[in-house]
Formats: sequence, structure tokens, C-alpha cells
Amino acid sequence: MLDWIFEGIINWVSSIVTDLMDAVSDMFLQALGTDMTAMEEYFPFVGKAFTIMQYIAWAVLFLVTVWQLFRTFGGPVTEAENPLVLTGRGVLFAILIGYAKPVFTLILDIATAPYTALMDIQLSAEDFTFAGIEQVMANGLTSVVAIVSVVGMLLLIILQIALGWNYFKLLLETVERYIVVGVLCYTSPLAYSMGASKTTAPVFRSWCRMVGSQLLLLVMNVWFLRGFSSSMGAFIGNGGALSTGNGSVFLWLFCAIAFLKTAQKFDAYLSAMGLSVAQTGSGMGMELLMAARVITGVGHGAKSAGRVFREPSGTGTGRATATGTGAAASTFAAGFADKFKGNSYVRDAVVAGGNRMGADGTVGFVARVFGGMAARNGALLSGDSIASVAVRPANVSGMIAGEIADRSLSNYMPHMSGKQVSGTEVTGGQISTKVVGSDGKETSVELFHATQFEKPEGPHRVVSASDGSQWYQIASGTGAGEFYDAPKFTGNQNEAAQVAASFPDAPSGTTLRTVDSGVIEASYGDHSTLWYNSGFYEEPSAPHGTMTDASGVEWYTIQQHAEVPMFEAGEPAQPYNQALFQQFMPGFDREVFSVDGFQTFDGEFEVRHEDGSGTKFYDTARFAPPRGDYQVYEDSKGGQWYAVGGNAAVDRVPLFEQGKPVYDGDSVLTMNVDTVRYKTTPIRYEEPKARTIGNNKAPRKKR
Repeated sequence: MLDWIFEGIINWVSSIVTDLMDAVSDMFLQALGTDMTAMEEYFPFVGKAFTIMQYIAWAVLFLVTVWQLFRTFGGPVTEAENPLVLTGRGVLFAILIGYAKPVFTLILDIATAPYTALMDIQLSAEDFTFAGIEQVMANGLTSVVAIVSVVGMLLLIILQIALGWNYFKLLLETVERYIVVGVLCYTSPLAYSMGASKTTAPVFRSWCRMVGSQLLLLVMNVWFLRGFSSSMGAFIGNGGALSTGNGSVFLWLFCAIAFLKTAQKFDAYLSAMGLSVAQTGSGMGMELLMAARVITGVGHGAKSAGRVFREPSGTGTGRATATGTGAAASTFAAGFADKFKGNSYVRDAVVAGGNRMGADGTVGFVARVFGGMAARNGALLSGDSIASVAVRPANVSGMIAGEIADRSLSNYMPHMSGKQVSGTEVTGGQISTKVVGSDGKETSVELFHATQFEKPEGPHRVVSASDGSQWYQIASGTGAGEFYDAPKFTGNQNEAAQVAASFPDAPSGTTLRTVDSGVIEASYGDHSTLWYNSGFYEEPSAPHGTMTDASGVEWYTIQQHAEVPMFEAGEPAQPYNQALFQQFMPGFDREVFSVDGFQTFDGEFEVRHEDGSGTKFYDTARFAPPRGDYQVYEDSKGGQWYAVGGNAAVDRVPLFEQGKPVYDGDSVLTMNVDTVRYKTTPIRYEEPKARTIGNNKAPRKKR
């Protein structure tokens, strides 16, 4: 059983190595030619700074020339140069500095011919993929040691790692040699600044030799890489056999590794021949170190796995005595779940900053590499993986962002399921995203962990994550109402269960009817009032209470308006109105002569007294307290009223007949009319104002 598991691990690692070799194969030579396109596009600064390098070179050339000319005053003692020759060389190299880049481009064009010729050679043996190399090597090893044995599998993985590592080292050498040529190109003005004087001319000559040597090395990159590619194709075709009947997988493998190592050290060989080349690449034996680290990492991972799968110790001196398949399975599952969170390697591959949560060492590194590949190809993060970042302190959590955060958010925040989100960022104690609704309106949504942040002062909602943690949700933007509104109600008694679930603190028997977005009419008993959602409306100035729904959103409950009896109009109805008023306002003890109920529907009405004075009543739920003198009376139904007294007065008003004023000559006829003048009139409360979008403040962090 263990052999089968180990063989599966080895095959998996082998496929990783070959897939990595395939992923980078044949891309470097096409991208890195003898032109400076890649250099300028990957490092745009060097192109922009080239002019500055020219100015520096001119300054250095000027200083060198002036210093050498100054030395001529010393005569034979200073061994000064001929001033005319020195000046002529200075002018020549000043011109070369100005044309440094075109000159170097011309030299690169000369090197393009052999580079292109080597690239254009057609070899059918190069038409291959690295994916078949492990199978050919496995078949070749069966004649030496059984591949099913642990020794054979270890030998296979070591050989593959050695081959792959040397191949990657050669690719790195290729890139380094290209970069050296680029550096020589974009710093060439400094080399020209050394050419005017005999004293500094050796620096310029050394630079020229290095340019030629590096261009030769750049061309040899093609020779070595294409030579290795043809060797790989030939090996997959014949398994390492030679036409003489000799040869084996080991001979080919050693030849291939030696070829790669020779290619890596070719700069040293050219240097030994007297050419000036830059020494690039890592030291010898790095491939052995890499292979050793991988094997050590595998061993470390196996030890870690063993600790996970091992049965827990029992109490006392003995071990746990649970036996049987069920006990073993439960022990394994419990240990594995405790040690590794779901898709933690994918999470570690995409998290920016913070502490890693998966395995360490080489195994963890390789796992994160493939976790990143999975993330780029549509993988999702589980709720536990997001929680391991979201609920941690901000200084160690790191951040999850990008497309994988957008795709995975609903796994942690179930209420976001089905919403179109973008720009999601998850970090310690805080999550932010943008949501576009079906109507095209965009909303910025921010969530704050309830244990790390204080309760927000403004409108917010309390939501639960998949791990059970509580979060304060604040929404702002044109579509923010969707994140605060309650379900739609029709006022039907059959919605009692839905009302109780949405508003647990509502009085029993309450019925709700949705009037508008963020506005609900609530009725209970003989009471009826309007509730305004704090996410839609600012806090009203009228008397009100608050009602919190099940998701934590506050609703402003406007105080119920006072109701006025239906007074009748006309002089004959006044005795009836007087009696009705006394029943309605029992605390008002002044004699009432008549009642004017014309404006009772608007929360105000007036009564007159025998002496011609009057009293006007205003509903305290609709009007602000008036200035000056007033009294407050309570009606028979519990409503509160401001009572403002007025004095009798006479107004002269135009005389109308059939709707038209009556004239006496040029003057309008008037008549005296008894009226009441009031010293003050209260101001009516305004309707709740719609909340300004984007004014929601983030909560303060708990200390």
C-alpha cells in the first residue's frame, strides 16, 4: 500500500518537472534575439535614461580631455600627449557618444545573421514535448533496477531533477547573457568617454572586446539550446540507443547533463582563451544542492504527513487502543483536517504579504507554484481558506485580491451568491468589493469583522460568514438600497411569520405594507405609522422611535399622527360640534362657541370663543413646538396637541359678487369681517430626507 502511495507521489513530481520544462521550452530563443525589444519593453527606464548616460559621458570625456591638456604644461616631465591629437580624438569620441545607440544597433544587426541562420535550421527530431521523457527513462531503467521498487523510483526522480535543473540553469544563463548585452548597449556612451586619451583608452578597448565576446556568446545560446532540444527529441525516439548498437539511458543522460553544463560554462572557456566575457550563472554543484533540497523537502513532507496520519497518544503510558477500519479512518481524517486547511496552497499562492499557512520548505514552494497555476485557471478558494486570512489580525493576515477573490467571495459570504462582484480585497478584519446589480447600478460594499471593529454609527447591516463570524456591512453607491431593504410586504395577515422573522421586535399582530423602496406602513391594533429605512433616509426631525430588523438595519418609526373627529360644517351643526369637541379634548376647560374642522385632515383645527378670540390646535407629531406661549393638551385617544391662543380682530376684506370684486367708482368696496390673530404659528416637520450616497463612515477599530 505504501509503495503504491509512494509511486503515485513520484509520478506526480515527475509530471510536474516535465510540465515545467514544457512550459518554458522554445519561448526564450524566440523572445530574446539580437535586438533590444525585450530589454526596452521589460525595462523602459533604460531607454529613457539613455540620454542622461550620454550627458554623463560627454561630461567625463570633457574632464578627461581637459585634464590631459592641462598636463601638457608640465612638458616632458608629465609625459603629456600631443594636444592636437588629443583634441582630435576627443572630438571623434564626442561624436561617437552622440551616435552611440545607432552604432550599437548596427553591430547587433551584424550578429543577427548567424543568430537567424541557426534558428532557421529545420530538424524533425525537435518536434517533441518533454511530457514523454519520464516514461522513456522509466522504461530504460527497468533493465537495471525494477521501477516499482523504492530505489528505482528515487533514482528516476533524482535523474529527472538533475536534468531539469541544469536545463533551467542554461535558460537562466541565456537570459543573463542577453541582459549583459543590453547593459553594454545602454551604457556604451560611458565606454566612448574613455577613448580620447591614451591613459584611458585600454578601458575602451576592453569594452570593445567584451561586446564582441558577448555577441558571440549570444549566438552560441542558439547553438546550445537547439542542440539540447534535438538531443531530447532523439532520445524520446530511440531511448538513448546508438546506431552502433551501444548506448543506454544512463550514457545519454550523462551526455545531456554534460552538454548543458558545458553550455553553462562556455563563458569561462571563452575567457580562458583570452576573450573578455562576463561570468554569469550560479556556481558548480548547484544542481546537486537543488536535488538534495527537493529530496530533503519530500522527506520532510513525508515526516509531516506521518505525524498527521499517526494515531494520537492515549492517556497514561499506553497508546490509544482504538482498532479497526473505522477508528483508523477517523484518526486519519481528524489529523488531516487539523493539519491542513482546504486548498491552503492555492490561498498561499495568491495571498500578498502576511504569513504562510501551508507547508514550509521545498514541498510548500512547489505546492504554491501549482496553487498559483490553479488560481489562474479558474480555481476557487473555500470559505475556510478565505477565513484564515479574513479573521486574522491585519498585521499578519496578508491580502487576497484579483479575479480569484471575486470568484470565491460567495464561498465565505453566502449572501453575495449570484451577485456580480469586482475589485474584491480580503485582508485582516476587512473585506471590500464592488457589486453591479441587474439594473446596472454599482455599489461599494465594505465588511468589518465584529470582533475587530466597533459598531458603525451610521446605517449598516450585520451579516454572517460561512464560518459563523459576524460582520458589519456598509454599502454606498447608487445601488446601496439593495443591501439595506427588507422583503416586500402586502399588508396581508398571512405574512405574520415573515414579519416576525424580519422584525423580531415588532408588536404581535403587526401587519406591514411596502409603500416605496425603504418605506413601510406598519399597522397594529388601531395604530398605523410609517417606517423609514436608515439606509435610504436620514434620521427625521419629527418625533420617532427605532426598530431594528433581523439583519441589524435600523428603521425610523414615525410617531403616529393624532386623529381628529369629523366635525360638521354649517351654523346648525355647532351644538353638535361643541359636544363632540368636549368629548375629544376633555382637558380643555374653556367655553367653545364654534369649531372649524376644515383642516383637520392636515393635523390642525381651530375653535372660537364667545368673546371673538380663538384657539388653534396643532398635532405634535406633525408640527415643531411653536415659539411664544402655548399649552399642550392630550385628546381622548392619547394624541398630543399644541394649543395656541389668538385675539379677536376685524379685517377689512374686498366685497365680492358672483366671484368679482364690487367697485364704487374707482375704489373696491370692502366690508368688516371678524377674525382671530395669532402671535405664533408652528413649523410643520419635513418628510425624512433621502440619505446622501457615500456618506457612510467606516467603524473605528477596537483597541
